[in-house]
Amino acid sequence: MKIIQKISPILFFAVLGSFAACKKSGEEIIALLSATEAAEIVENSVSAKTAGFTMPTIDMAQIVDTYLNSCNVPGDTTLQKSKTLPSASYNYTFNMDWLVTCSAANVPQSTAVSIQGNGSFGTPHWSGADATTGELVFTGLSPQETAYIVNGSYDLTGDVTGSLRGANPTLNCTTELTLVNLTISKTTYKTTGGNGTAKVIATSGSGEQQTLNASLTFNADGTVTVTVNDYTHSF
Repeated sequence: MKIIQKISPILFFAVLGSFAACKKSGEEIIALLSATEAAEIVENSVSAKTAGFTMPTIDMAQIVDTYLNSCNVPGDTTLQKSKTLPSASYNYTFNMDWLVTCSAANVPQSTAVSIQGNGSFGTPHWSGADATTGELVFTGLSPQETAYIVNGSYDLTGDVTGSLRGANPTLNCTTELTLVNLTISKTTYKTTGGNGTAKVIATSGSGEQQTLNASLTFNADGTVTVTVNDYTHSF
């Protein structure tokens, strides 16, 4: 005679839930991209230690210094950037062109800058490769002003792989940065103020998509604070 052992409904669903959690794939994790992880993606897009936005922008500030007397003459250059450290590594190429616009009296008024870049980066939590596009305008060109003022946009699109709660999904990620009155010191070439926004659009291999928005504050000490929902992170 067969003996049928009853299983508690609570135990059954607990086991089922445990099994489902073990089977959670990297593709499913995309729906759970947290504010913390989004803030890290924004940090990688902004920080110079991963060849983020601030690297070519600060380089451009130094170039503007040299070409202030080249009124209405287009300029361009290519910069190769690479570094390997325990905390982060990068290998990027940036193509930059600019035009200093001057008044009728040849007084510099503004510099329009276009940036095209591509490369790869790695940190303990993230690695990836992306293409970058920036359209920026520099003002504050007068020698009497102590900082350049930068407004415009900077986008990064590519694949990133992160260590997310036991899975390592590769996501196609677009980060759209908008900069408002970013200031760069003419003596230290560090960011000293300004604000911005960031939009992170992550898509999994199966087409699942998540969008998270963040705010950016560039602090007087050169650090940056990113806020996603109620989570705040400085770097």
